[in-house]
Amino acid sequence: MENSTKLIERGFELHKKGDIKKALKLYIEVLSSQKSNPKLFFLIGTAYLQIGNFREAVNYFNKTITLDPNNLGAYNNLGAAFQNLKQYNEGVKIYKKLISINPNFSDGYNNLGNCLIHLNKYERAIENFNKTVELNPDNFVAITNLANAQKEIFKFEEAINNYEKSINLNKNYLLAYNNLANTFHELGKYEEAVKNYKKVFEINRNYKFILGRLIHSQMYLCDWEGYKENIDLLVSGLKGREKICAPFVVLSNIDSPELQKICSEINAKEKAPSENYEYLKIKKKNEKYKIGYFSSDFRNHPVLHLIRDVFKYHDKSKFKIYGFSFEPQKNDEMTREIKDYFSEFIEVKHMSNEYIRDLCRNKDLDIAIDLCGFTSYNRFEIFSYRLAPIQINYLGYPGTMGSKCFDYIIADKNTIPKEEQGNYSEKIIYLTNCYQPNSNYQNIKENSFIKKNFSLPEKKIIYSNLGSNHKITPQMFDTWMNILKKVPESILWLMTSNEYAMNNIRNEASKKDIEKGRIIFANHLPHNDHLERLKLADIFLDTFPYNAHTTASDSIRMGVPIVTLSGRSFASRVCTSILNQVKMEKLSAKSLKNYENIAIELGNNKNKLNQVKKEIKNNCINSSLFKVQDYTKDLEKKFIELIEKQEV
Repeated sequence: MENSTKLIERGFELHKKGDIKKALKLYIEVLSSQKSNPKLFFLIGTAYLQIGNFREAVNYFNKTITLDPNNLGAYNNLGAAFQNLKQYNEGVKIYKKLISINPNFSDGYNNLGNCLIHLNKYERAIENFNKTVELNPDNFVAITNLANAQKEIFKFEEAINNYEKSINLNKNYLLAYNNLANTFHELGKYEEAVKNYKKVFEINRNYKFILGRLIHSQMYLCDWEGYKENIDLLVSGLKGREKICAPFVVLSNIDSPELQKICSEINAKEKAPSENYEYLKIKKKNEKYKIGYFSSDFRNHPVLHLIRDVFKYHDKSKFKIYGFSFEPQKNDEMTREIKDYFSEFIEVKHMSNEYIRDLCRNKDLDIAIDLCGFTSYNRFEIFSYRLAPIQINYLGYPGTMGSKCFDYIIADKNTIPKEEQGNYSEKIIYLTNCYQPNSNYQNIKENSFIKKNFSLPEKKIIYSNLGSNHKITPQMFDTWMNILKKVPESILWLMTSNEYAMNNIRNEASKKDIEKGRIIFANHLPHNDHLERLKLADIFLDTFPYNAHTTASDSIRMGVPIVTLSGRSFASRVCTSILNQVKMEKLSAKSLKNYENIAIELGNNKNKLNQVKKEIKNNCINSSLFKVQDYTKDLEKKFIELIEKQEV
């Protein structure tokens, strides 16, 4: 039999060739005779690290360090193992120790910075990345990490400069291109975002989630070049369960609850890989029910426009409600107003996941409600830490989260029909009426705006969609152009976006033989003024498959008929739900042709249009749609039922 030294050497050769499991077997074979060999413990730890057994890796690197207290490689790899275990505080301790042994070990600062990012300690992370770059100016990885940290604290210009610096050092560094594109997208610089996403796609079209990001930025530009081909690729990739797209992109472009669920499952697993979700029990107690609302949109945002009065009308004698904000940068008038509606309002943007978990558990929350889903600035991963015994997906994301860490989704029987329940990972909480709350608005002026104020013609039919342009698919735009053709001299009134998008829309209209002047754009206004001008429109043309939400409710509130297309997915059935509440189901089409015909008939028949407007006005009086106090009572009833059902 070979002696121990020879076996270790042979194992090392196998290790170098990538046959790690065979190498590990040989290392362990000689372990009993080499109990004081730090090199052997290091090799075993490294092998475990490489095959993903991080706990064993920690064990063997600790043994290495016991035998060789100044082994820099062992400290570095031990820190990596802790990072993979998401034990970032332990990682911080190890990298600090490493740096204390060798202050010139540049990668130690970089790795320490990465741990600090995960702990949301961005300023300290930046200090360490800068130290890495000081010691190694050509370290493009550290420069990209520096940019990532700067982006998180809204130092966008510095972040962009560093992403570009990293790219100059490595023209094929996809992470830098991708994160640079993400930054441009966040800043609304969609042309630059598309340019960089395309670069990633050119180098590696299989790069994680890149196709979805490219499509999403192009939609903000109303740039539909290659749209069908890209959607086909998206569908094919999702069927193969590829990491190809963020869930919101699927909601906006594909009316398939099955594919939406697959996409959510993929993204949920990416954000929170563990499937061993912890479950908590509700403790029986003689005190108020405790509800936590989590959002990045506690500001002048459509979600807050909808839910604001729910916070206001919660029964404070029975409920203690908490607001947890992921986005402290936008502290506007609406934020300041709603803070008074909460028992506590807490900024958690820069808090670590573990800290937020402990904070919520110390407050003994009964229910944690996510108002973000997979939208911007979400913190999906914190819900995998189990913040409360009951966790609910509500309002901000009209689709499934695809994860066991969400127990329920709030809906109504129109948005999630019985036959579609299997496409949701959550159990369904069905509200009595429309799932969507609609807060009341005061100080809406009567008849102070006229069409002339917005360059709208006086005697022509005004079709409108004053929602986000990124929801406009080429198929829906073609349908709108068909409607304009068949309703002579009618106008399409859209929301102003970026210049590139508006030019694209005008050019696409021209290709359909529609004069550019028949497309008119509306500037952004304060919300109450926006509400008032909505009534200048004659007919609201809904988008598909992602319906209008807040804008739809607002249009009905102002007496404007909505023509919608009802699909299968939650997002494609929101307007149907709203219309049902005002007994206007006849405006919900079952096919694209039906949608077109309804819109054309209303546009060409003034008497019928006026009759529909009258019906909406009359039906709204007795509708539950805008009775937010009753809505809140129904919601509270559901919450109490859930809590009492689980109490032990």
